[in-house]
Amino acid sequence: MTAAIQKPKTMAAPQKRTLTVDQKNNLKAIFAEHDPKTDPTLYALNAVIENWVETEVLIERDAKAEIDKNLPKWTPENEEEYGEFCAERDQARMLHDQIMIPMHRYSCVVMLFTTIERELQRLIENLEKEHGHQKLKLKDISGGFLDKATKYLEAFYGLRLADCPQYTAVHDLQKIRDCIIHCLGDVGLSQDKNYLVRLTKIRKGFWAYPNNDIKIEPECIQKFLVEIWEFFVWVFQKLKWKIASYYQKNDLEKMFQKVNSSAC
Repeated sequence: MTAAIQKPKTMAAPQKRTLTVDQKNNLKAIFAEHDPKTDPTLYALNAVIENWVETEVLIERDAKAEIDKNLPKWTPENEEEYGEFCAERDQARMLHDQIMIPMHRYSCVVMLFTTIERELQRLIENLEKEHGHQKLKLKDISGGFLDKATKYLEAFYGLRLADCPQYTAVHDLQKIRDCIIHCLGDVGLSQDKNYLVRLTKIRKGFWAYPNNDIKIEPECIQKFLVEIWEFFVWVFQKLKWKIASYYQKNDLEKMFQKVNSSAC
C-alpha cells in the first residue's frame, strides 16, 4: 500500500524588521561619513585590537578555570609549604603561561605588522588612483617593504612617514616581528640583537636578552596598538583624507580595560 504523500507545511513569511527613525538616521550618518580611502584601514586596525583583547581575555579565563579545577587541596602551614603550594598552583596554568599566552602575543605582533604593510599598500594604491601611476613601481625599489614604502611615498607624493611621531614605533614593531618569524623569538639568533636589547629599556612590558626568547606583556601590545592607530591617523590627516567621527572617538583604553580586569 502506497503511503500518502504529505504536503510540506507552509512556512510563514519572515517578518521584516522595521528600523526606528533614530536608527535610520544613524545609518545614514554612518554611510555619509564613510570614506573608502580611510575606513578600511581603521576598520582593519580595530579588528586586530578586538581580536587581541578578546583572545587575551579568553586565555586568562581558561587559565583561571584550570587553577580552580586543579588547585592543591591542602593548606600550607609554613613558608616552605607555601612555596610548594604556589609551585603546584602555577603548574595548573603552565600550558597557558608558557605556551598559549606567549604564542598569542607573538602572533599579535606579526598580525599587526602584516596589517601595517597591507594598509600601506592600500594607501599607495589610493594615491596612485588619485594622482596617477608612477613609472617607477614599488617593487623596483630595494629593501624591506617598510623602507620601500617610505622612499616611494616621499619621492612621489611628498609624504614623509619619518616625520610622524609614531614612525619609530612602526620600526620597533618591525624588528620584533622579524625576530619572531625569522628566529622563533630567540634574541641570540637575530641580526638585530643589540637593537632589541635596547628596546628593553625603552618599551615597557618588553624584554629581550641575548640567548633568551623575547617576552611580551600586555602593556607592550597595548602601547603598540595605540601608536599604530595614531600613525595612520597622522598619515590621513597629512593627506587631508576624511576620517569618520566614529573612528575619531575610538576609545582604545576602554577596550584595554577588559584585559586589565581579566588579569586581576
